[in-house]
Amino acid sequence: MSISEEVRAYIERNPHIMRALNEEVINYSALARKIMEETGLENFQAIIAALKRYRAPASDIDHSSILSRSSVEMYTNISVVILKPKNENVKMVLNNAERSMLNYSRFRIIQGVQGAVVVINDNDLDRIMRGIPKSEIISVDRKLAEIVITSPQTITYTRGYVAHLSSLLAYHGINVVQLVSFYTDVTFILESKDLTASFSIISDIIERSAQRKA
Repeated sequence: MSISEEVRAYIERNPHIMRALNEEVINYSALARKIMEETGLENFQAIIAALKRYRAPASDIDHSSILSRSSVEMYTNISVVILKPKNENVKMVLNNAERSMLNYSRFRIIQGVQGAVVVINDNDLDRIMRGIPKSEIISVDRKLAEIVITSPQTITYTRGYVAHLSSLLAYHGINVVQLVSFYTDVTFILESKDLTASFSIISDIIERSAQRKA
């Protein structure tokens, strides 16, 4: 593989670098040294030349436009239970939910390959889990929090929108415990200590996007 090809591969493994290069807001020398350190390439000038020649694929995606029409809400006292992936476990949870007359706006169940994830208010947790053997429970996390970003329907066919939101939180050192994206809602489940900062980050980017749009 040529130096130019290795540099391109490195950039495309790091989308944030691709974006910075595309916007011409990056220090080529500093990036070249970083590439040398991480890849073992040695020809500094050839790397610089490859960076200057690089052109990211054209994109008409405008995440800011979508965010300018979005809203964000936050909730506390969230529990996340992961059950072994058995139909009987899911049926029992759903039966318990029906008998308990829950507020379904805060109750979700998602089936995956390795387990079924139940998201519920802390106060309803015991009722939902009634009758389920401990041997069927993989993990239980209480006192979590979540932020819900509601956006226009265009997010259902906009590439990279969820990744864009996730990167905003990751950049600020915030870990996402669970992520659920469905229709116009993107939900991040977090540790309670990260709720205020996460809400502030998303609210700020929505407000700035709306100001630019105006």
